[in-house]
Amino acid sequence: MSMVVLSVVAMVMASPAAAQPSEPARSVAWRFDGEATEAVIEGVAQALSTERSRHLLTPEDVEARVRAQVRPWPSCALGVEPCGSATALAMDALGVELLVRVEVVRQARQLEVNYEIVDWRGAQVSSGSLAEREGRAAGFELVRELFDASGVISVESEPDGAQVWLDGEVVGQTPWSGQRAVGRYAYRLALEGYERVDGEVEVGSGEAVRLSESLEELPGRLRVLGAPDNAEIWIQDAPMGRAAELLELPAGRYAVEVRAEGYEPLTQVVDVAPARLTETTVTMTNPSSLLREIDVAALVANRLQVSAGVELGFHRSAPRQTRGDLEGLEYSFEGWREEGQLEARSRRTLGAGGLRLDAIWEGEQLGLTLLSLSYAGGGVNEEAELWTRPGGGSVVAQVERRELISLRPLQLRFRFIWQNLVPHVEAGLGVNWERLRAWPAGSEASVILSQARAFWSLGAGVRYHFDPRWSVGVSYRTEIYLGREQGAQHLFGVMVGVGIPQIPGLSPQPPEQL
Repeated sequence: MSMVVLSVVAMVMASPAAAQPSEPARSVAWRFDGEATEAVIEGVAQALSTERSRHLLTPEDVEARVRAQVRPWPSCALGVEPCGSATALAMDALGVELLVRVEVVRQARQLEVNYEIVDWRGAQVSSGSLAEREGRAAGFELVRELFDASGVISVESEPDGAQVWLDGEVVGQTPWSGQRAVGRYAYRLALEGYERVDGEVEVGSGEAVRLSESLEELPGRLRVLGAPDNAEIWIQDAPMGRAAELLELPAGRYAVEVRAEGYEPLTQVVDVAPARLTETTVTMTNPSSLLREIDVAALVANRLQVSAGVELGFHRSAPRQTRGDLEGLEYSFEGWREEGQLEARSRRTLGAGGLRLDAIWEGEQLGLTLLSLSYAGGGVNEEAELWTRPGGGSVVAQVERRELISLRPLQLRFRFIWQNLVPHVEAGLGVNWERLRAWPAGSEASVILSQARAFWSLGAGVRYHFDPRWSVGVSYRTEIYLGREQGAQHLFGVMVGVGIPQIPGLSPQPPEQL
């Protein structure tokens, strides 16, 4: 440093005619002695960051300052006041406010750094020492201790919400930003279900460091229990391995098919959670067995059951409220005729056959019929007496056909799963529209008589499942009309059904979850 001081003084004295610039910002000069100084200087330079230009760390920095900017003559050189030491004269000439003397001593496993700060008059401002394993880290620690320097660290992740660790301490969740002293930090981002991210970041004085990490979702693990040893696991029509193996899959919902020689293929819907072990149990059956175990979870996963079929039944009633118009006359049903005489209170048992369509949302036991619609019709060939208006007379008519459309919304259901047989009972309210086609005596045209009636319904049945999706079933239902002397109908049905796991935009809950 003494040679640098003398050269600075010489260069200052050699430029008496230099211009008198405005007073620049005061700087800090550094002098490093000892071992591993290059690494320490590198760390100091990195830690100073935006403040680096104010610090003269090397002889090259001093020479560049002298060449770029020559200050006015020191007042002591003009005889105004006595000159101090050569060091003070050089510091004044360079606009240096402080001088940092650093001595680096290598110990067995670390570097010991002793420092002293003096002002331009040579008076000691502070001193101390520190120890670090490597020179670069010692440089950062030196700047932090001397100048209380800090910067800003910002951390982002995709997705958000990851826990942020700095040097083993939890500081927040992404997105996160905070001010930290200059130095090197070990960081960690942790989010459940995603791979942990570890790294290091250096922050300098006044520096804003931005970290952005994309987190990789951890795969889940799947184990299939209960299958034969030779069973194969297929997913999306691709073999994945044996049932006894632990499968690693991206998180998500899968239709897992289990195949084994001598057994029926079995498909089961499984939700694989990230970074977790998911176990599912299957029961495979011999195809010759009619009654066999079925996976309840797979059956319940098919929430929506849609079924269609045929119904046969008989209806016993007196349609007293039916009305119709023909050729300017209004006809109303008066009663059935027996042996040529009107029997106003009599009923007829009429056969009918038709179609039925059901849409049912089911849980494991309770369910809700979202919509049940049926149509039935058949020939009658019975005599009835109709009342006409205006005129108030009665006329004999031949009733030749009856049709019935029934709507049953929101029927409550209860089912019990026993192997692949699922018996059920249901109850609720409904409404139907009845049409009678009659030929009045003496008329060349037929009249349509119609009415709407409410009823309450009670039914039972059983479904046989070939697998968790497809089934056939039989049912019996009685519908009793509300009101006096309205009668009832009894229906037997055969249905074919299919289960649907999910419909976009439709997610009602079964009654036990409401």
